[in-house]
Amino acid sequence: MQKQSHSFSRYLIVGIVGIIALSILTVITASAPSHLTDTNASANTRTKKTANIHLTKREKKVAGKYKLTKLQTRTASKTPITAIGDSVMLDVKPNIKQAFRHSVVNGSVGRQFYSLPKIVRDLKAHGHLGKYIVINLGTNGPPTQVDIDSVLKTVSQKRQIFWINTRVPRHWQATTNRLISKNAKKHANVHVSIGIKPVKVTLAGLPVTGFMLI
Repeated sequence: MQKQSHSFSRYLIVGIVGIIALSILTVITASAPSHLTDTNASANTRTKKTANIHLTKREKKVAGKYKLTKLQTRTASKTPITAIGDSVMLDVKPNIKQAFRHSVVNGSVGRQFYSLPKIVRDLKAHGHLGKYIVINLGTNGPPTQVDIDSVLKTVSQKRQIFWINTRVPRHWQATTNRLISKNAKKHANVHVSIGIKPVKVTLAGLPVTGFMLI
């Protein structure tokens, strides 16, 4: 059973790390100078960059484990991020730090969104709030616009926020995701990341909970 649990944990980890890496890479590419955003020029530039990337032994291990490209792996390795969440973030902390060497991961069991404003203020005060911030909260209760506004004020427009959609069989799922979408449309530095949802499957005749990307 322990092996099965580890297998599903890996799926979840791969999902979260992949989401973060792809989301951050998308924003970095989108913010490149205009002469690099032409479709052909951008494709050629990425091809040249990828060809010139020689992964270290450690990076090769990360790329294989999380199914990342060379460019995604190097981007993750060099990019400082701050990841904040509940028990899920706590569980995957070692793996996020493996892929994102310059990361600060702050997770807690049962954490609700109302605690986020203070957490963000404290991280900023201690110099631990990175340029790229990943938020995975909402499973244990919905956010309020007041708390979101407080977080955005502390973060400022100089930082990018990646908010992972909530997938939980509770009545506040729709409220949470609606607020995520609303603020992503309103603020250029807020991005919605594809979520992960739990699924019930059977392994060796036993019901277990796994995770799948959506």
